[in-house]
Amino acid sequence: MTLDEALKMGVEAHKAGQLQEADRLYAFILKAQPKHPDANHNMGVLSIDVGKIQEALQFFKTALEANPRIGQFWLSHIDALIKLGRIADAQVAFNQAKDKGAKGEAFDQLEKQLSESSANPQDPPSDQLQPIINLFTQRQLQQALSHAAKMLEKFPNSVVLYNIAGASNAELKQFDAAIDCFKQALKIKPGNAEAYNNIGNALMGKGDLEAAVGRYKQALKIKPSFAEAHNNMGNALNAQGEPGIAIESYEQALKINPDYAEAYNNMGIALNDKGDLEVAVDSYKKAVLIQPNYAEAYYNMGITLGNKGNPEAAIDSYSKALKINAGYAAATSNLLSLLTTYVPKKETLNPVVLVNEAIRKIDIKDITSNVICDDQIVDLFSKSRRYIGSYGLEITTKLDQTYRRNSVDMNCKRHISIFDTHDIIPELCFSCYKVQVEPRSVTELIKLFLVFNQLELNENNTRKCMVELRPNIPGFYKGLIYCTELKQANQISEYLDTVLKRSIRSGLSSKVKRGCSEYPLSFPNYKAINNSGPQLMNYNEEWRAIEEAHDRKKPIHANKNRSPSLSGLNLSDVLIIEKWVDYARGIGDPSANLINQNPVTHQGIYDQARARLDTFDFIN
Repeated sequence: MTLDEALKMGVEAHKAGQLQEADRLYAFILKAQPKHPDANHNMGVLSIDVGKIQEALQFFKTALEANPRIGQFWLSHIDALIKLGRIADAQVAFNQAKDKGAKGEAFDQLEKQLSESSANPQDPPSDQLQPIINLFTQRQLQQALSHAAKMLEKFPNSVVLYNIAGASNAELKQFDAAIDCFKQALKIKPGNAEAYNNIGNALMGKGDLEAAVGRYKQALKIKPSFAEAHNNMGNALNAQGEPGIAIESYEQALKINPDYAEAYNNMGIALNDKGDLEVAVDSYKKAVLIQPNYAEAYYNMGITLGNKGNPEAAIDSYSKALKINAGYAAATSNLLSLLTTYVPKKETLNPVVLVNEAIRKIDIKDITSNVICDDQIVDLFSKSRRYIGSYGLEITTKLDQTYRRNSVDMNCKRHISIFDTHDIIPELCFSCYKVQVEPRSVTELIKLFLVFNQLELNENNTRKCMVELRPNIPGFYKGLIYCTELKQANQISEYLDTVLKRSIRSGLSSKVKRGCSEYPLSFPNYKAINNSGPQLMNYNEEWRAIEEAHDRKKPIHANKNRSPSLSGLNLSDVLIIEKWVDYARGIGDPSANLINQNPVTHQGIYDQARARLDTFDFIN
């Protein structure tokens, strides 16, 4: 292929987010023609895309030496210098560009930016400052902080040092320290819009949304064309539950910078929260058109497409996010969750989807038709692990409960939010009952999971299996079936006991309980159940106004388009069971060794399990 063909293919791959392919093609050109101007420039842009700003400079320099008349070469070079904090060098390069005849709106904006960012005469020389900037850009944040603190002893009025220290503290989530640094920068250089914006970001990190909005307003009063501050204010407003006003802020940011991919992505999130799902998808599409390797935009598009009831397209979006960033945990988590309710129709190369398909083909119906033996559990777990290993998939989950949901969302998040905030029990929770089973070992818990998976109930009641992690709730292993009335709960309990006796063991039985286990900690009478008359505790009508006020201030709506769970085993189940096994080891359950004799891999849940033994006794 010719160099021109290679360049065209490289640009197309670059735009599509295929960075490795673009790198290969640009390198092919540079091997044949080391001073090729376009290939050098594009390789520099590619280096910035992957965070290698310092390496990009040499490519831009070579491109400019080959053809100094291309304005975009100068813009990319100067932008890289600014990103590295080399403002003085950027100003020199800007003057050189002007001498070569560079002009236009982009250069006018750059001139203004350089004027506002001009180096403070009390900043350290660039050769002393650059090592600290390098530490920050390489995310060696503690070292950057330490070096900045030492240098501030020599240069106590350095704005750039306070900004580096503030940014480092913010990334380390030391938000109060970050705010102090940015305030010091403001004392030295009052009226600095960037400092007010940075303080707003730190306040956002602290969760002080109202104060953050105030700081963004101060930044915009000084610099109305500050697109980033408009975008950040939109984020704060949306977090306050004001998506409509947030969208106005994103629109302002996009008027200033029409190629602001992050603003399009954030506007998509606000539109999704507002319920304008179709427009939200369009906003994400604009974000990835500008920035093809924008994994977060593909992830958010997946969420909205799922909310729209288009799981096939949602899977495609999550897969694109993971192709760009294979370690994107949130995208993996959402994809796993989606695969518990939907079977993809299109072929895919995504390993998560492929492993899930393989595990779903394992037939568990025959296992539950008679008494389930331990060997069957061991074989099931080993076979699932082999599938995961055969695809080289290294994956974990944050979940520790297996669900089989119906299409009715009980909106438990809303109810718990009301209880945690106001210490009252929501009205709907007085009609909630549960059938509870407490297995005595992790092998029995897995057997119960299989039973629940195949259990046929008239209303396909939501059910789950779990390990108990709440520090104030007794018990270790639990299975729960949720009911909307006491009569239904008693009928299911009676039927379930016959299934448990047939499939697990004769001594295992269920109990009917009321609502969430947290409620009796504040209201002991709530847990009492009367099968022949009114309950000991009923809803307090004085609480209704509190519920209504909470819903106005912090609305949490039930999902009206929830898809019921698929029956059968899936990848998410297997990953959760892996965590159960490490929990079992933590409490000293010997049956864990039957399933897996490898070292503990989920240290967090193992430690939580061990800590429970200080409060509760485990009897196998």
